[in-house]
Amino acid sequence: MLYFKNEIMDLNSLDWFCVVVRAGSLRNAAETLGVSAPTLSRHLQQLEAQLGNRLLHRSAKQFQLTTEGERYFNALDAGFAHLHEQVSMLADNAENLRGSIRVACPESMAVDYLHGWSLEFMQMHPGVDVSIKFALNDHQFIEDQLDLSLVVLPPTQPNLMQKKVLDTEMWVAAAPQYIEENGEPSEPGELPSFDLLTSDPQKGWAFNTPDGHFEMHPTPRYVINSIRAVVDAAVQGLGIVYGPRFYMSDAVEAGQLVRILTEYPTEMRHVYMIYADKVLLPTRVRAFKTFIEDKMQQFSHAGKHA
Repeated sequence: MLYFKNEIMDLNSLDWFCVVVRAGSLRNAAETLGVSAPTLSRHLQQLEAQLGNRLLHRSAKQFQLTTEGERYFNALDAGFAHLHEQVSMLADNAENLRGSIRVACPESMAVDYLHGWSLEFMQMHPGVDVSIKFALNDHQFIEDQLDLSLVVLPPTQPNLMQKKVLDTEMWVAAAPQYIEENGEPSEPGELPSFDLLTSDPQKGWAFNTPDGHFEMHPTPRYVINSIRAVVDAAVQGLGIVYGPRFYMSDAVEAGQLVRILTEYPTEMRHVYMIYADKVLLPTRVRAFKTFIEDKMQQFSHAGKHA
C-alpha cells in the first residue's frame, strides 16, 4: 500500500495502468490481467482521481497517454517489471525463467549466429520466448521496446547502457580464379580498378599505409545487404571482398579465398551490446545477456570474431 494525499492507494492500480499501456488497449490488458474491461476501467478512473491527473485520453477503440500519463509510465513501468520478475524467481527457481525477450542485431549476424543461440537459450528455458528484429544501430531501441540490441555502429543514445562485446579484424580477399584472371592490387589505391563486392557501399574500406590512413568508398560490382552473401559472391569468383575475419576465415582455410593486401593493416570494427538499465534489467533478459556475452567470448577465443 502507498499513502498519497492522505489516502491509501492500492499499488495494483499503478501496476494495472502500466499493463494497459504495454498492452495497447483496455481489452488486451483486461485479458492479460484476468479481469473484465469495466473493472479495469473503473480502477483507472479511481487512480486518476487519487492522483489528481488524467493519465489516458480514452475513446471506444483506443487510448493515448497524456503528458502526465507518460511521466508516470516512464517512472513506474521498469520497476514493476523488475518486481514481477523477482517475485516469479522467488516463487520458482533460478532455472525457471519466463517471459518475452525482444532483441535486435544486423541481419547476417541474426541469421548466422543469434538465431542458433536464441534457439539454444529457449530450449534451456522453455518459459522464455524471443523476438529478433534486424537493425544496424540503436536508433529504434526505445521505439521498438527492445530489451537488448547488438549493433555494429557506435551507439548514439546517451540514456542507454552500452558494452563493447567484440572486436573484429577486417580482411580483404578474392577467389584464386579471380586473381588468376584479373591479377590483384599491390596497394589499396588500386582497388577501384577491380570488381568490388560489398554489403554496404556507404561504409568505407580503411587501411594503414606508409603514407598514413587511407580510406575509400567502393563503387561495387555487386551489393547485397548480407555479408555472408557477399563472401559467397567472392568465393564464386565475382570480385574482391572487404569483410570481418569471422565471416571469411573458413573460406580462406579451405582455399576458396586468398587474402590480399595483407601488408596494409585494416581497421578494427566492433560489436556493441545495448540495453536500457544496468540495475532494473529483468532476470530473463539478464540471463540472456550473460548467455550471449559468453557466446561472444567463445567466438573470440576460437578465432572467429564477430
